Amino acid sequence: MDDGMWLTTEQAARRLGVKRETIYAYTSRGLLRRASDGARGSRFRRDDIERLAARGRKTREREGARTVLESGIALIRNDRLFYRGYDVLLLCGGMGFENVSHLLWGASVEALRAVPRPWVFPEAWRGVVDAGRGRSVLPLDRIVCGLAALSGTGHRSVIEEECTGEAQRIIAFAVYCATGLLPVDSGGVAGALARGLLPAGERTVMPPALVSLVDVALNLAAENGLAAPTVCSRIVASVGGDMKAAVLAGLCAMRGTAPGAAAYQVEELLRCYYDNPGCARVAKLVASDRPVPGIGHLAFRQRDPRAAILLERMSAEWPPDADLPSDGALRMAALREALADIRAAGLVPVNLDFAVSALCFVAGMSPGAGEALFSIARISGWVAHLLEQLTQNTNFRMQFVYTGPVLRGNNG
Repeated sequence: MDDGMWLTTEQAARRLGVKRETIYAYTSRGLLRRASDGARGSRFRRDDIERLAARGRKTREREGARTVLESGIALIRNDRLFYRGYDVLLLCGGMGFENVSHLLWGASVEALRAVPRPWVFPEAWRGVVDAGRGRSVLPLDRIVCGLAALSGTGHRSVIEEECTGEAQRIIAFAVYCATGLLPVDSGGVAGALARGLLPAGERTVMPPALVSLVDVALNLAAENGLAAPTVCSRIVASVGGDMKAAVLAGLCAMRGTAPGAAAYQVEELLRCYYDNPGCARVAKLVASDRPVPGIGHLAFRQRDPRAAILLERMSAEWPPDADLPSDGALRMAALREALADIRAAGLVPVNLDFAVSALCFVAGMSPGAGEALFSIARISGWVAHLLEQLTQNTNFRMQFVYTGPVLRGNNG
C-alpha cells in the first residue's frame, strides 16, 4: 500500500481537526473510504481527507449565506435537550408519549389530559396491512409498505388536513403495522410496542416496567432538531404533499441514517457479550481501528443526555438481582460489560441509538425492534415540524456553487 496515498486514523483526525470518533462517523456515513492494513489498522485515502477538508473551508466561507430556519420546537443547549422550553428529563418523569407529542404539536401543558384519548385509525386501513403482513420481516419495512399503500389512495395537502388528528391516526397505524396490535387495546402506544415487538411466543410475560421504559424511549427519541429525515419530511410538506407522504419521506430517509444502522450493529455487539462473556469486543474493535457502534453524537459535545436517562432508568428498574424473562438478566449483564469496556477504552459516551437498541436487546425483542421504535417516536417530531412549516412557508430550493468543467460554446 502506497503510504503517500493513505493516512492513518490519527493523521486523518489531525488533518480535519476532529476526534477519532468523528472519523468513524464519517466512515459509517460513506464520506470516507477505509482500507484495512493488517496489524497497522485502518487507512484512509488522502484525497478523500483533502476533499472533506476543502469542503469544510468552503462551508465556513459561505456560512453567512447558509439558509437558517427559525424553529420553536426543540433546543439543544449545554448537552441538554428541551421540547417547547421544557427539559426532556422533566417530561420523562411522568408524562406519556401521547402527551409529549401534543406538547410538541403546540398544546400547552395545562391543556393536556391526564388520561389522553386513545389513538385509533379507520378500520379500512387494517386491510392494507393485513393483506401483506407476511411479505415483510422487519417491522419498519411493514410500516413503510403500509404507509406507501395508504398514500396511493388519495391526496390532500397538509394544509387541508386536520393535522393532529391525522397524526394520531398515522402513528396508531404505524404501531399496528409493526406489531399487529392496536394502541387502543394495549393501554396506548408504549403498551402496544412493548408487547408487540416481542416475539409472538413470548408476549404473555413481559419484563417488569417494560411499558414505562418504552414510553421513556419514545419521549427521548421524538425530536432532535433538523436532522436529515426531518428536513426530508418538511420538504415534502413544503411542496404540497400530504402528511402520509411527508412521514413516508422521513421514514425512507431513516433507513440510511445512523439510527437505522446502529440498531443492528449495537445488537450484534451486545450479542457478542451475551454469547461470550469477557470477549472484550470493544477493545478488539478499537485495536483494529474499527468504529464502535452507537457512540458519540454530533449535536452533543460531551455526552448524549437522552442515552444517560434511558440507561439509568434501565439500571434502576432492572438491577443485577432482577428476575427477568428470556435470559433478560444475562442480557443486562452483557450490556453492563459492554458499557464498562467502552469506558475503559476511553471512548466518548454512548448515544440514544445505542440505548434504545440496548433496551430492545435486553427485553428480548425481535430483530429490527430498535429501528422501528425509534422511527415511530420520530414521527411525532416530524408532525411538529410539518405544523411549523405551514406557518413559515419556507422555500427549500437550495443555492449551489457550480464546480464543474469550464463552460464552452457561444454563451460560455
